[in-house]
Amino acid sequence: MSDLTDKIKRYFTFNNEEIKGIIGSTLIIAFIISFKLWGPGEEFNFAYGLKNFFNSILITLLAILVHISAQKIYGLHIGFKVEFKTFWPGLIIALVFCFVSRGAIWLLIPGGIVIYHMAQHRLGFFRYGLNYWSLGMISAIGPLANVILAALFAVIAYGGVIIPPMTPIAATTLVGRAIILNLWLAIFTMLPIPPLDGSNMFFASRLLYAFAFGCIVGYAMLVLFLGFYSLVFVILMGIIFWFLAYQVMEKAG
Repeated sequence: MSDLTDKIKRYFTFNNEEIKGIIGSTLIIAFIISFKLWGPGEEFNFAYGLKNFFNSILITLLAILVHISAQKIYGLHIGFKVEFKTFWPGLIIALVFCFVSRGAIWLLIPGGIVIYHMAQHRLGFFRYGLNYWSLGMISAIGPLANVILAALFAVIAYGGVIIPPMTPIAATTLVGRAIILNLWLAIFTMLPIPPLDGSNMFFASRLLYAFAFGCIVGYAMLVLFLGFYSLVFVILMGIIFWFLAYQVMEKAG
């Protein structure tokens, strides 16, 4: 733990390009998730919308920082420096979908990561240099961090109740919007499309990717549509996705 603490103090930074990308991603995603909240009902109210936009910026910035920071910290733990790369074409496409659908479609694809080998901190590791496995595992930490953050917000939303009532999450409340944002961000960044996190994990291990993606989708389905969560169901969804991936990609090949 002291070794990791030292690495964080020495290497945990955001360069100028990362800061610009995080700010740009935050503003665009916050605009998308607050697009339908610029007035009560169909009425437009600038002050009302500006308040919701500002609140959306806060929860979006938190979600993105938690996502990237978790990857950076885990990367330092195993001897890699992690850098966030903004996917500007994806953000532009997300804006187009937002306007076309009038805010009904959230396409949350802020970007991905690249890793740099820290040779002096990788001595003794089995996979010494840059490799798909390390890149995939570091990438997976980001969506996982968003799921954990969504779970914490869910406990807040249900007043500290660990087993909540079967009430779907409402996007009209700030906490509800934070839960939905983090879960959708976890799902979208897990898609196997470069440069998103899911593409790195897919190349690291297709079966492990299928299991992880299934677990995230299963948890999101329970919380967003049914208003409760079950570890058994989440693992079951992961196993189903794993089995389908095995039948389609591994056994058939």
